[in-house]
Amino acid sequence: MNHFKFSHAAENGVFWMVVLLGTLGFLSLFSAGRQAIQAGSGKIKALAEGRSHKTSQGLRPICSVDNGRQQAALTFDLFGLEEGAEGILPIMDVLDREQVKATFFVSGKWAGEHPKAIRLLAENGHDIGSMGQGAKAMEGLSVEECQEEIRKAHASIKEITGQEASLFRPARGMYGDSLVTTACAMGYYPVWWDVDSEDWKDYGAEAIAEQILENQSLRAGSIIRFRCGAKYTAKGLEKVIAGLKERGFFLVPLSQMVVKEQYQLDEQGRQREAAR
Repeated sequence: MNHFKFSHAAENGVFWMVVLLGTLGFLSLFSAGRQAIQAGSGKIKALAEGRSHKTSQGLRPICSVDNGRQQAALTFDLFGLEEGAEGILPIMDVLDREQVKATFFVSGKWAGEHPKAIRLLAENGHDIGSMGQGAKAMEGLSVEECQEEIRKAHASIKEITGQEASLFRPARGMYGDSLVTTACAMGYYPVWWDVDSEDWKDYGAEAIAEQILENQSLRAGSIIRFRCGAKYTAKGLEKVIAGLKERGFFLVPLSQMVVKEQYQLDEQGRQREAAR
């Protein structure tokens, strides 16, 4: 009987020990899981801590850069361009003659269909930025869908060029807070522009040059947007480059102009180094 009581008590002790260890184990796993989630969201936290895109108007992409240098970045969207290398050669010829390096945003789908064009751009020292996999509007997609779009495009660009893309601009430049956060969390710099060439209107080379050179937003650190599929872009580009150089601008790829670490944005999306 006494033996039974002892065994029963021992069994009870073992039972409660298992419960205790299980509880501690659960708490430990819960704590570890929470830490893992926090670690996994570290890049998202960087929005508030080191790389802040927060403004009173919500999160914004980088529209221009205040880095203390008289620079500007020429950027080109390959959205809607049906030709491959032939469609970008006139633009590349102008850039080569003027010894200017620029930034080209491309979808993973277009890159996969025209690898020769993307490889040619990369080999000539131009930035290759991502527009997502299908170059479709992404502001209405879920976080998981946006991640998949960016991940697929990243893989396509890397496979073709051997380079890790770091700049992101969605098709038509359509952003929402979630897309800015997602791009940052995946290691990208979400960018926009502050000067648009409006070359898609096909008003002519002079109109493109005037739209940029007389633009009130043009200043040191401007991000200038062109489209590779427009009729007069290449001819207008010659006049724009000449005019910018006359005004003392140094034209650099966008990746060389953006502030890489510890930055913040003002209400206009102007990026500058964060105060320490």
